[in-house]
Amino acid sequence: MNRQQEWGCLLVDDPLCGQSQLISLQKALSDQGGKVDCFTPQGHESFYEQLQRSYQQIRRDEAVNGILGRGLGCDCALALAGQLPTDRLILLEPLEWHGSGFEFLRRIQSYARRGAAFCIADVLVIPGPRTSFSLIRWFQRCLSNSRLTIAEPSQPGKTKREEIIKIAILHYLRHGVLPKSLAENAEMCIIYA
Repeated sequence: MNRQQEWGCLLVDDPLCGQSQLISLQKALSDQGGKVDCFTPQGHESFYEQLQRSYQQIRRDEAVNGILGRGLGCDCALALAGQLPTDRLILLEPLEWHGSGFEFLRRIQSYARRGAAFCIADVLVIPGPRTSFSLIRWFQRCLSNSRLTIAEPSQPGKTKREEIIKIAILHYLRHGVLPKSLAENAEMCIIYA
């Protein structure tokens, strides 16, 4: 089977959000033929060991393999992509962790930031309303061995924005670029870094 047709993606939601916000995205991607799973921590292993195991269950040598992180889950996704073979990395509405407690988040963020240069995946960053400009600059500076694309969907309304993001994510996972139709119109502003 053609490498472009076979693909999989691990979805890593913000570990502090409680119930996953990525269920509808998982369904949309699965409906398009991808092997897609949402990471859900459980059991006695450490958070990061469970994360690694979940990605290894999705990953296949003959396929395009992707990881999508949302919010604070972006650091988890970046840590995996810097350590394990990854073709596509999508950072959806990335945030920085500045809170107290949750030591595992601080450790993962530190590990991800130190190892960012080891990430050689194609990276798509889709900032959200709480994504800081300094974090975007950090991605541009530190993901030096990745092909980085920063895409900002316009704010036409929440439902339309979500649909635009789903289309962009699907196309990026399968082809490594955003769909030309989005790149050429006002619904998506793209910065190639």
